[in-house]
Amino acid sequence: MNNTQPDLIRDPKYDPPYPQEFHRFWPRHALKTVAVSIVTIALVVGLSYFFRVPSDVNMPPLPTEGEYLPAPEWYLIFIFQPFWHLTGEAVAWRPLGTFWAPVAILLAGFAMPVVFGRRKALGQRLSMWVKLSMGAGALAIWVGMTAAVVGSAYPAKTTGCTSCHNPMMGVRQALPPADMAKYYRGSRQTQIKVGGYRAGSTGRALSYKDSNWQLRHYYEPTMTW
Repeated sequence: MNNTQPDLIRDPKYDPPYPQEFHRFWPRHALKTVAVSIVTIALVVGLSYFFRVPSDVNMPPLPTEGEYLPAPEWYLIFIFQPFWHLTGEAVAWRPLGTFWAPVAILLAGFAMPVVFGRRKALGQRLSMWVKLSMGAGALAIWVGMTAAVVGSAYPAKTTGCTSCHNPMMGVRQALPPADMAKYYRGSRQTQIKVGGYRAGSTGRALSYKDSNWQLRHYYEPTMTW
């Protein structure tokens, strides 16, 4: 019987003599993490304080303000692009962008440590050209995603919402219904029945009950309202 054991992955830092001095969680790692967290939170709070959405009731913004102005909503608009473009007969393709593509990206991320960790365990090293190709591919993906986010979101009017959605315009514009569940079970269902269509219907005209109405309103608030 062959009693040979497979070679284990050996890390020199675990070689004797023991004990060895490792980076303990406390205090080094804990203090570094807290410091980075404090800086990040301070930046978020500072930017939120000094770069506010215009909300002066005496001088409200125009509904079309905010175009070309970067905002956190840009990432959300990019994710919602399938709802904007895949309408009508193309609705059947919508799951490719809303489910299957994100799942494929997530699985690819989980697979990377397995693939490259196995090569390292076998003693294989990537050549310089392979490393450069991988770096160029990662850069291309980053540039492509950045261009997609900017290209899909720059027309959005990110700071013009308070032009209409403010207390001066009345309760319906400024505040949501007090009982949201009752509103959707009652008033909204009545509107759907009277209109003769349901949310997301592809055989009739789109309305604010359609899944991509919010995007159209965000892009063109003075035309879709």
